[in-house]
Amino acid sequence: MALEISQAGPERVQRLVEVLARSFADDPIIRWPFPTDGNHEEQCRELFRILDEPFAETGWLWEAGDAVGVALWIPPGGEARFLEIELETRDAIDAMTEDDGIRYRAFWDWIEDHLPGDPSWFLDHLAVAPEHRGEGLGRALVDLGLGFARRDGVPAFLETARPGNVGYYERLGFRVVADEHAPGGGPRLWFMRFDP
Repeated sequence: MALEISQAGPERVQRLVEVLARSFADDPIIRWPFPTDGNHEEQCRELFRILDEPFAETGWLWEAGDAVGVALWIPPGGEARFLEIELETRDAIDAMTEDDGIRYRAFWDWIEDHLPGDPSWFLDHLAVAPEHRGEGLGRALVDLGLGFARRDGVPAFLETARPGNVGYYERLGFRVVADEHAPGGGPRLWFMRFDP
């Protein structure tokens, strides 16, 4: 497959949420704030549709191939718009939860408290269609943002709740800067930083 990475506009979101739903439906970072016996993949699809439609309008959403991989890279100076979108979408997301968003809000506020205060590129989410994993798509999407970080002379940052991802990101040059459980019995998260 010829690897092409391009900015994904709002018209691509519907295709990309399919990849995100398949990748994140069992991820603790999604499952814990949305405790339910319902369809996790459908819930994930709706969550990423709500979030990524406004993010696509910023030019921060990237697509690998024809909807086989997706990454959201927030640039330095984009923090205010990132938080605006987060706040603007909370009512719609709260309606998806069983507790009017109490756990979701507390969890994401805690994560946001861990974001670096200095200018950095932030990898908010990354997903590759399961049948295309191992083809270098994830690495290419990560390398895209690391290239931006090198160009700008600033760090890159991410968080993950999957232990298996820690070694993967370490091989790409990230290091763990915090390793904590979310308050209230939440999942363990690794906060990771790349310095150019």
